[in-house]
Amino acid sequence: MTNTNHSNFDYILDLSCGYWKSHVLFTAVEFDIFTLIGKGNLTAKKISQSIHADERATEMLLNALVSLELLVKHENYFSNSRISNLYLVKEEPHYLGDSLHHFHNIMENWTMLRETIETGKAVSLKNLPEDADPHDTRDFITAMHNIASVKADELCSKIDLKKSKMLLDLAGGPGTYAIALAKANPHLKAVVFDLEHVIKLTMEFIKAVGMEDRVTVQSGNCLEGNFGKNIYDTVLVSNLLHSYNPSNNTMILKKCWDALKDGGQVIIHEFVLGETKTQPQFAALFSLNMLIGTQEGASYAESEYRTWLKNTGFKYISRVGLEYNSTLIIGSK
Repeated sequence: MTNTNHSNFDYILDLSCGYWKSHVLFTAVEFDIFTLIGKGNLTAKKISQSIHADERATEMLLNALVSLELLVKHENYFSNSRISNLYLVKEEPHYLGDSLHHFHNIMENWTMLRETIETGKAVSLKNLPEDADPHDTRDFITAMHNIASVKADELCSKIDLKKSKMLLDLAGGPGTYAIALAKANPHLKAVVFDLEHVIKLTMEFIKAVGMEDRVTVQSGNCLEGNFGKNIYDTVLVSNLLHSYNPSNNTMILKKCWDALKDGGQVIIHEFVLGETKTQPQFAALFSLNMLIGTQEGASYAESEYRTWLKNTGFKYISRVGLEYNSTLIIGSK
């Protein structure tokens, strides 16, 4: 009889049905169950009536959420767990529901992983018009705002902008980081650079916090034209380079060099792989996500970022580790 390691068996089984957990979370967010419950206690019957769903099925969903430690059950009443109150209730500052909606949207792309591996091309993009955005822009930008809102405080604490008066937030999307950095540094003005249809949404986020006097926008394509000459003290390149190949990334960093004043700094914020490219786990999986969803994207190792920076002329290159699977790589002009 073959000896079976039950922990290994459970691990493989857990991997194979991992999407069950994702779907439970996605469905609960789509019904906005966590906001409905808030900090109170509700029965399955009351919740099912509020979301216009079957009571028996709703109770099964709620019990599954308890098993995932997203709800707490006492007798017949359900309440949010601490983590759900923090991240899954609308209007809370760290709400992640829009980002979960984005992950739900791209889930179908992952069903094409086998064909993508066989062809080496993003199968999910093959039937789209050349100029089509594979994401719903508003959903995607709002999702990025969710994630950036959680990371912004730490980013502000790790970036030294005492000598910076002008910052360029390259492909800054909702402008969340630019706004947070400007708030943390009263002497700083920021420009959010992104595609024209994105910039329209960026302005909504800027106006919502009354920062129009210090955070402005510029439309453009980071692969075309330039970002200006000797204008900025700091260029933030956050979660952009994973969308492109090494050649294009070198070109983008050269434009950052040109846009910086002497002594200025470029700050790359990315999911950085170790040298074997097998860890951290999120960055390794995210690389596949870029393979599936972009024409040429991937996660990259620290040595690759350092090489691109050196080849562009940057010096005094340093690394700053962050929580939430992120890393800063900083170079000076």
